[in-house]
Amino acid sequence: MTFKDVTNDPSTISNLYINVNARYNHLELTWRNFNDPNGYIVLAEDYPISAFQRRVLNLPWVPITFWEYSFGRDKKRDVTFNRNVLDKVDFNTGCYGYYGYFVDYNGSIKSVYCMKLHPTWMSDQRAKLGRFRLRELFIPGTHDSSSYREALPPLLWETPVNKYSITQDDSIRDQLLQGARYIDLRPACYPLLKPPFYANHGVVSFHPLQVILRQVRDYALETNEIVILDAHEFPVGFRNNNVHDKLVQYLKNSLSDVLADPAIGWNSKLEDIWTRNRTVVLTYNDNYVASKYADIVWSPVRQRWGNVQNVTKLKDYLYGVHQEGASSMVVADMAELTATTLGAVTGVSPGLREMADSVNRHVTRWYFEDLGPTTNVVAVDFLRGTSIVDAALYWNLKKVT
Repeated sequence: MTFKDVTNDPSTISNLYINVNARYNHLELTWRNFNDPNGYIVLAEDYPISAFQRRVLNLPWVPITFWEYSFGRDKKRDVTFNRNVLDKVDFNTGCYGYYGYFVDYNGSIKSVYCMKLHPTWMSDQRAKLGRFRLRELFIPGTHDSSSYREALPPLLWETPVNKYSITQDDSIRDQLLQGARYIDLRPACYPLLKPPFYANHGVVSFHPLQVILRQVRDYALETNEIVILDAHEFPVGFRNNNVHDKLVQYLKNSLSDVLADPAIGWNSKLEDIWTRNRTVVLTYNDNYVASKYADIVWSPVRQRWGNVQNVTKLKDYLYGVHQEGASSMVVADMAELTATTLGAVTGVSPGLREMADSVNRHVTRWYFEDLGPTTNVVAVDFLRGTSIVDAALYWNLKKVT
């Protein structure tokens, strides 16, 4: 091939990103550095392709099976994401499913990109990242990470409960494969159930907590990636400290062979964590637990919430908090819109999918262009609808080169 092919180079920053629209599950293209007014961007399932041919009579390119073209910077296409492509991915997968080609007027391919996973991006860059602290890097993550229903048709099953509770379309494993390294966990306790602990979004239960912990543990053991597991909110069943005591022991027993030693501390470097070969950083947002179990949990992550309902207010909030300067704590930007309680109860507020659809492409741009240099952790809804992992890799590589 004579064109630029970046599909097999995990360290190369892409100029084209293939995302999945949160609301409709359609593929969405975002690109930069392609300004040929007579050129095209072609979406395909096939790779490699040597060239494209223009139809006779100089007619415009016509969409054929599995590909379309766009002229804008962000374009939604009526091509539904096929989740079956996930059946073949593993810890060694880079490109999968879909490819994007920059094509000139004559059909010659100028460059090719792909839908990517980043299963081991930290370990791959260990030699460069090891000298940094976690609070010095851009860590991509997900909000209410356990609030997922896999392969659920977005609109067909948007019940009143799902509308305001589902925040992700992928399992924890698949979120980690995409490159998320901050997992936002909301443990709940139901004493009459065995086991009693569940992962919730508010009062809505999603999965037994053990299902979530097993995915985190297995991923850490198989990849040696550093993962921040952040326990927050405790929405149901935590009426006294005794319940917290039981949860901490449950977490310890479930993750005993992967828990990073809190004595390492936020001021230490990533290499200090890797050297001990236990890479799950368990944080717990409760003062009682943080004090009593300092040998098990790390000091809490500070989540920054705008609690706003439109794009403009979210931008104003995020840009505002980034004027605060550096923090001694790990700080997470919760980069999503939230429904008001009244709006959710009455059903008049847009659902989480609709809100994510309205904001995710903007969030990607803000962190790529302006906020990246001062970012620590970013948690988003519907991770596939953003390129936040790519933004993190972009800024982290700028720091180490």
